[in-house]
Amino acid sequence: MRVRASIMVVGSEILKGITLDTNSNWLAKKLTGIGFEVARILAVPDEAGEIEWGLKALLECSDVVVATGGLGFTEDDITSQAIARALGLNYEFNNEAYKLIEQRHGEDAVKYVKAAYMPSGAKPIPNHVGVSPGFIVEWRGKKVIALPGVPVEMKEMFERYVEPLLQSLTGRISMRAIVVTNHMVEAEVDELVRDLRRLEDVYVKTHAEKPVKITIVAYGGDVKSACSTLERVIRDVSRKLNIKSVEKPLECSG
Repeated sequence: MRVRASIMVVGSEILKGITLDTNSNWLAKKLTGIGFEVARILAVPDEAGEIEWGLKALLECSDVVVATGGLGFTEDDITSQAIARALGLNYEFNNEAYKLIEQRHGEDAVKYVKAAYMPSGAKPIPNHVGVSPGFIVEWRGKKVIALPGVPVEMKEMFERYVEPLLQSLTGRISMRAIVVTNHMVEAEVDELVRDLRRLEDVYVKTHAEKPVKITIVAYGGDVKSACSTLERVIRDVSRKLNIKSVEKPLECSG
């Protein structure tokens, strides 16, 4: 079963070119790796109306939306409130979230009380690196996941808490390989591998480098089936092209 996810990056500093967004790239790789089809990546400013619009638009085409940024305790951290409004939920103090902040910051927790306000019914995600907890909220059979924008916090929280949960939704994983060819013209390579794009549970992308490279992503219900599909596509590519090298996961190298 194909399950679609989208990513919303919140931050005016990203849209003004002040901060480089690395979160969406990292999340896209992670989500693809656990079997999701990543449908959209959207960046929005720190404006409530834009965040609300973005979330609603992404929910129209996604089963899961992962948002990063704007979960702090300063005036411009408005993601939680905007998500609540977009979903028609109350924006309220979450006692469990505040306890998580207290566990790390003791008496100073009162300084960060804003970070404990979330949409009603949200399940807090612990932050063992920074201050602000994230959260997961269910809405009409879909999931909205909000994480801090600081990459080291976001990554730790995703890998520890979010990734295991989402893996159970897809029932799929993916394996990725990079094939380096001895060909110099991308158009020629693309013509020869075009038919492989019609294969089920396979993504094939050529890259305009010299020599031309090909990325292959294969999906399966487990490591064995994903690797089997990946190996089959690699063999097909090898029959069509002059191959210099293949980089593939250790799991598929046995």
